[in-house]
Amino acid sequence: MELYSTEHVIFIVLMFVCLAAAVLVFKLALKTDKARDIFIRCLGGLLTVTIITNRISLAAYNDKGFGALNLIPNTYCGMTSLLLGLFALFGKRNMNIFHFLVYVEIIGAIAAIFFPNFLGQNPSFFFLPTITGMDHHACGLILCIILILGKWFEPSFKRWYVFPIGISAYTLLGMFLIDPLGYTGSMSVDEPLVAGTPLKWWFVLLGGTALVAAFSFVYNIVKARLAKKKLGGTTIQAETDECAQTIETQNN
Repeated sequence: MELYSTEHVIFIVLMFVCLAAAVLVFKLALKTDKARDIFIRCLGGLLTVTIITNRISLAAYNDKGFGALNLIPNTYCGMTSLLLGLFALFGKRNMNIFHFLVYVEIIGAIAAIFFPNFLGQNPSFFFLPTITGMDHHACGLILCIILILGKWFEPSFKRWYVFPIGISAYTLLGMFLIDPLGYTGSMSVDEPLVAGTPLKWWFVLLGGTALVAAFSFVYNIVKARLAKKKLGGTTIQAETDECAQTIETQNN
């Protein structure tokens, strides 16, 4: 597939259209928390279906068969899409695991949607491993944004530790997949995310943890200052209203 071919550009445009539609429906049409939670669960179900479809297509393409073990995602993006979809479908807001999955999903989705060279390739854009891979990344990105809008996830410095725990768990899974199943490159244990770079599991663990901790720390500081500023403005407005009411009462 040629990068930024007509088909690729059309896919990106359609993804943004779907994202805009999802945001508008979520913000304008859904008025209650219950309705919004149902919407999130539906997106979680859709993401689960897309990643399962992708795994089936990859198993067929790689001639691995359709056994349960062969359908287990062996990449950060695949496993994250599966877990994110399931936890959005059956979980609840602000679960600890979201403080790992959302970060990985957003970064992976942006990379795959705009630079899908590492996905299963074929001259046809509609080669199933390629198009289903882009589908689950696009759906995952939309779900992450809706999770943020719905307050199912908000960055928190207190939960930075969830990211290294998640990467460590992925690494252990990758070691298992490499040994009995022969999936070389699983979870970047023996091969980097991008060939020719140091992006193996240890680099993702250290670098990713530092970035998540720094981002969440800055986010919480900015949030606290904005809240303090807003509170100060509210107090000033309340005092102004009280003075105006007192003057009016005296004049009467």
